[in-house]
Amino acid sequence: MAEPTTESETLDHAESRTSKEHSFPCRNCGADLLFKPGATSLTCPYCGHVEKIPQTEKEIKEHGLNEFLAKPKGTGYGDAKGRDVRCSGCGGTTHFDPTLRATKCPFCGTPLITGDDVSADSDVIAPEAVLPFKITKPQALDSFRKWVASRWFAPSALKNENNLGQFQGVYRPFWTFDSHTVSHWTGERGDAYYVSESYTTTENGKSVTRTRQVRKIRWRYVSGTYREFFDDVLVSAGQKTDFPTQYTLNQLEPFTPEFLSGFVAERYVVELEAGWSAAKGVIEDEIRSGIRGQIGGDEQRIHSVSTAYSAITYKHILLPLWLNTYKYGGKSYQCQVNGQTGEVNGTRPYSYWKIAGLVLVIAVVVAVIVLIVNK
Repeated sequence: MAEPTTESETLDHAESRTSKEHSFPCRNCGADLLFKPGATSLTCPYCGHVEKIPQTEKEIKEHGLNEFLAKPKGTGYGDAKGRDVRCSGCGGTTHFDPTLRATKCPFCGTPLITGDDVSADSDVIAPEAVLPFKITKPQALDSFRKWVASRWFAPSALKNENNLGQFQGVYRPFWTFDSHTVSHWTGERGDAYYVSESYTTTENGKSVTRTRQVRKIRWRYVSGTYREFFDDVLVSAGQKTDFPTQYTLNQLEPFTPEFLSGFVAERYVVELEAGWSAAKGVIEDEIRSGIRGQIGGDEQRIHSVSTAYSAITYKHILLPLWLNTYKYGGKSYQCQVNGQTGEVNGTRPYSYWKIAGLVLVIAVVVAVIVLIVNK
């Protein structure tokens, strides 16, 4: 039996009835079916009809980076109908499913204008996989309100603001890269040893000689080869830099447009080559860390590293995030909730009265301590 549709969920999708284009029409009433976080089905927000998302035999594939010039590209978001809208505020391009009639940019809060639509680009690399939403909008809002309540210096009135609940579910674009690496390196291994050293100091007005142990490093030249396979090095491909958050990528599903129903998907702006450059930076840092472990000793010096990359593969994936840009005291603040784990990050206002009160309490405590010591 279908779960009853709550009033808030109905209001969230009330504007979808004005859409003339239906990607996944309900068989009962003709309204738009929407993906429900945590489920494997589409649900009608009006009559409650549920349809299972067809299981696909498609596998999540890694594409060869060196074959990229052969254009292993798709057609945007597959069979998902919709439109790409460019924000006049931040310049971000977002793919809107036709079931959703958003009124503001999920990244900066700027109202979106229909005239800002941009045509779909058939040269866009299609998503290979998607991590479906697990956290619902009410759960995201509840996590956010608890996060606000836990901020000691947040204004007490903040939790009563009406615009705190304007979360938008967004699939954010990422690249993942795999690569085998072989690194030839040279460096020095430092082993610590200690020697006794005499020194002169003054004790009770007299000059005395004491002995202490001094740490020294004995360096010796070393070289070697470090091999490592890097799997799913994650690089953000979106325009905005989010607050750091972690995902479990072993829950990825082969991409199908049904997962986008009722949500928006950001179009990547970091091209594949630039994404690989960023991934190499991450890989190189980890290689140097591995080389230090290989050198051993108490300290290490790395003089040179020459790395060969082979079997480089990539894939374009979409990861879930609830975003909210809200205003308080005339200023804008951003908050995000991880669509898989519910982790909350963001910015919020500070109450200067609470900060001043804490400073005053500290001053009083210090004054009391000084008074007691003096007495």
